Amino acid sequence: MRGAHAAGGIPAARQALTEWIDAAGEAGRTFLQVRLLRTGDTQYEIRHARDVLRSIPSLETVTSDPYAARYIAQMTNGGEHRPLKTAPNLRQGWALVDLDARALWTALDYLYPACALHWYAELAGTLRVTHWREVAARQSGMYGAVKLLPPDVVRNTVRACCGDAACLRRVAWEVDADTPLDLPSEGETTGEALVPCPEACSMFISFARQVLVLERAPRHELPGLGRLGVEEIEQVREIATSAAAGTLGSAREGEFGEGTNSRRMRYLALRLAEEKSRIGDLPAPELPCEGCPKAVPCRGCPMV
Repeated sequence: MRGAHAAGGIPAARQALTEWIDAAGEAGRTFLQVRLLRTGDTQYEIRHARDVLRSIPSLETVTSDPYAARYIAQMTNGGEHRPLKTAPNLRQGWALVDLDARALWTALDYLYPACALHWYAELAGTLRVTHWREVAARQSGMYGAVKLLPPDVVRNTVRACCGDAACLRRVAWEVDADTPLDLPSEGETTGEALVPCPEACSMFISFARQVLVLERAPRHELPGLGRLGVEEIEQVREIATSAAAGTLGSAREGEFGEGTNSRRMRYLALRLAEEKSRIGDLPAPELPCEGCPKAVPCRGCPMV
């Protein structure tokens, strides 16, 4: 059951949410990318946090139907599908108005599935966390091999797949009960609510499978870059080509086979940082300069 995380179930979580909003008064509360505001004795409003200064007539969609949140959550501003509802790309230009407490909960749950419940469970100390090893052990078929990822690779996979640039939740699980992820801090959360992630989602598992392919590939030592696999080398070329063509960032969120996928690029950046730490900085190039005292001029010196 969805309410199993929280003592008192969904009714208790819903009451805690409305009391939290009510206590904020006219300022309302920011929950991830939306602003929640009490507008009457038993009425509430939800809109994108970036739209709080816009007038109601200026918004494209204004409705009191909480189920409209399902449609709102489907697309980005650019009309692209949002497979992960907690990605920081919720579209703007809408308001859900005149909602009672039940409708408020329903709409928020469509915008951010289970997030309000997990937020409350974290506050109540009843959140049920499932660590990576247990989740990975449940996988079968094409995803069964993700259990082979070592802890350091799992850590980088989390940083690439679950950081604030990719997901607004905070990872609450570890590699296992005895092996912490030890993730670096990413600073303050988006919004006022700390929304935990109790276990790895299907998108993470799919990305982990792609990471396993990358990690198993033979690596070649490249001067200045370190040890990179064939796919990683090809990814560098793909990123450069895409940047030159102005198409960088066009890969869809879940297309992990694309080298320009945002999570793939974040993972590559972590790999390159590791290799730089291993091989050290490159020596500074020797540039020709006027009046150089060297007995043997630098190669290419224009004064020779």
